[in-house]
Amino acid sequence: MKAKRYDLHIHSWFSSDCKSNPKDILKIAKKNGLSGIAITDHNSTKFHHENFKIDGLLIIPGVEISTKKGHIIGLGIKETIKKRLSPEETVEKIIEMGGLATIPHPFDFTRKGIGKVIYDLKEIAVETVNGSCPIKSFNMKAKQMALENNLPETGGSDAHRLKDIGMAYTSCTEELVTTDDLLEAIRKRKTTGEGTNLTIREKIIRTFQIHF
Repeated sequence: MKAKRYDLHIHSWFSSDCKSNPKDILKIAKKNGLSGIAITDHNSTKFHHENFKIDGLLIIPGVEISTKKGHIIGLGIKETIKKRLSPEETVEKIIEMGGLATIPHPFDFTRKGIGKVIYDLKEIAVETVNGSCPIKSFNMKAKQMALENNLPETGGSDAHRLKDIGMAYTSCTEELVTTDDLLEAIRKRKTTGEGTNLTIREKIIRTFQIHF
């Protein structure tokens, strides 16, 4: 079966640093050939209480949580988690809620990656390709870490603009129908992070576009 693509790290206007209309996000994701997406707004699950949907697109609940040491994504949860907890506490709460903890851009020191703390965490997946990492080596280090420690992989664009949706993604050849199907495929290491990342120049341009 041909691999399907799931962008598991996208922001909408429910994040303070993004202006993307959720309805437009779904349309662009479908147009770009994605099979599913996760809207992972910063400390907000408002998207998942508005009943946005589009035929043929799997929408995975998610949230990007600010911990004491950096960001952690909770996939498969519709309620946010208190900010400023330790990474360990945050992962534990995600698991208690039936979700999967994914560590986004772990080695990107420019964007609140948790760095070496990742080595102390258990029952996690690693975002090995983040489309917004300004330096490719950040993703390469995440990929190497996941492979060396036999950890599941995800990928996501970290899109704060519509044009970036799908540039990085989670690839899977399994037949996935539900959120649980996708989370189980990740846990069983049947997925990989794939795609590209923004150049430094494009990252600077994006910063101006979303803040001014």
